[in-house]
Amino acid sequence: MAAAKKGPNTSYIEQQAETVRASLAGSNQAELFKLAVEAGYLAALADGTEDAAEREALVAAVETLSKGLVIEWETEGFLAESYARITAEGNDGRAAAVGARLKELGQAEAALLVGAIVAHASGGVDKKEALVLEKIATAAGLSKPQIASIVKKARA
Repeated sequence: MAAAKKGPNTSYIEQQAETVRASLAGSNQAELFKLAVEAGYLAALADGTEDAAEREALVAAVETLSKGLVIEWETEGFLAESYARITAEGNDGRAAAVGARLKELGQAEAALLVGAIVAHASGGVDKKEALVLEKIATAAGLSKPQIASIVKKARA
């Protein structure tokens, strides 16, 4: 009998949502949600393409993180904005920029969690996805043990 496939750790996402609400004002929350979408999108694009499972995981994770303030059609708009920035600046440039802004906001864990959930969505975190998450997290000031902990906590 095969083991049940693990899904996103919704209780951990909800915990991060409470942390975000307690520590960020409205406009900074909105920016964090956009950055979380971009972190997830960068993880999805790490292997060159984004698949349906990754898109669904991204939409669900951001909706949970935002406590319903960001719904699917808004996430699609954030993805279009992210695509334009990634196309203009490149994946590495955007990973560094996203991480730097997350560091300023003091919310690297929440956005990296979304990226990790997306990376897990289609068969687990592969090497390319792990490198993207590491680039974002390093620019955000997180250590490798912190990164590993967040990626592990992304799965229930």
